[in-house]
Amino acid sequence: MDRLDLVDPELYRSGVPREYFRWLRDNDPVAWHDEIDGPGYWVLTRYDDVVAANRDWELYSNALKGSSIEEARSEEELAGRRRIFVNQDPPDHTRHRKLVSSAFTPGQVKRMTPLIEATCSRLVDEILDGEVHDFVTVAEELSFQMVATLFGVPEGDWPALIEITRALADFQDPEVNPSLAPRPEIQHQMFSYATELLAKVRMDPVAHSGIVSELVNAQIEEDGVAHRLTDLEIIAFFPAVLVGGLSTTAHTMVEAVNSWIEDPELFAEWSGEECPPAVVEEMLRWRGPVMSFRRTATADHELHGASIRAGDKVLLSYASANRDERHFADPDVFDASRVPLDHVAFGGGGPHFCIGAQLARLDLRLVFSELFRRVESFELAGDPVRLRANQFAGWLHLPVRATAR
Repeated sequence: MDRLDLVDPELYRSGVPREYFRWLRDNDPVAWHDEIDGPGYWVLTRYDDVVAANRDWELYSNALKGSSIEEARSEEELAGRRRIFVNQDPPDHTRHRKLVSSAFTPGQVKRMTPLIEATCSRLVDEILDGEVHDFVTVAEELSFQMVATLFGVPEGDWPALIEITRALADFQDPEVNPSLAPRPEIQHQMFSYATELLAKVRMDPVAHSGIVSELVNAQIEEDGVAHRLTDLEIIAFFPAVLVGGLSTTAHTMVEAVNSWIEDPELFAEWSGEECPPAVVEEMLRWRGPVMSFRRTATADHELHGASIRAGDKVLLSYASANRDERHFADPDVFDASRVPLDHVAFGGGGPHFCIGAQLARLDLRLVFSELFRRVESFELAGDPVRLRANQFAGWLHLPVRATAR
């Protein structure tokens, strides 16, 4: 089969190329792809291989070149990537992760529950007014507000910051980023805001309600040595979490509503009821937004007959792994009762498992519950438009009209 250019964001305007991934899983599970403006890359498409690579950080490194599909344009840009803990390897990643983990402790997530419930209720109130609403905007507002509240971002700053976050998350789409400015240029705006907020927290930590003050004071000891986060590391934490919210939680909400429109009986079993956790997990497996992450091979090795060399770019296809027939029976069918339901939407284990997974799960379960209880149906009220992006499968617009139960 002719190779698809999986790096080209335009490819995904028509959705995830499921049939292509199925062919690769069956015929070429470690497939080499040439790259127009890059070194080329291997694609791992089977579940077991993706899980193994996620866990083997010594052979498949994040730190060498970062986790972004596109190449860094300079050593300076690469150094900037490595300040973000998702682009580090143990032991640096482990230490950094421990220091920022206060943002996502079970207690912190539990404290967010009343806020999320109130926000879900308000947003569903708004879409049940009989008018047309772009559900992308609705989902992004909810996801953004949760993370902005977590950081203690003043509400007056939300409108400007969500636009920066949108531009950074969807930088490959010309409607969001008309000049198609590269990611680092947009990151500067986020870093500037984070720098200002951090300065305010240092001046008056008592007045700050978010977790930034906790990050400032976070400390761990290893072998008698105290470690704390630098200001640059705290600042780099902002885009990692804010963009993560928009690129995962919001897109999953929109995908669920689009799936509901495509099949009005999809969620009928839970109509008028709370959303079971398994529905969230199956949605993340079935149509989760994370398509792939990049690793870099650290040593020559063989995998399914392919000769991977040290320094080679390797894409871990989560979109393919979550539909692998070798692991999931009838993977193209939505089945919340399936066992096992051990998807890789949050990374499939290992040191890079998504640090915000529990908050994302809570967000999704509570918003799905509100929708199931109060919405009878959704209908399309315009042309849906998919996002132009090569790492996260999402929507740019989904105009809908909701009917109350």
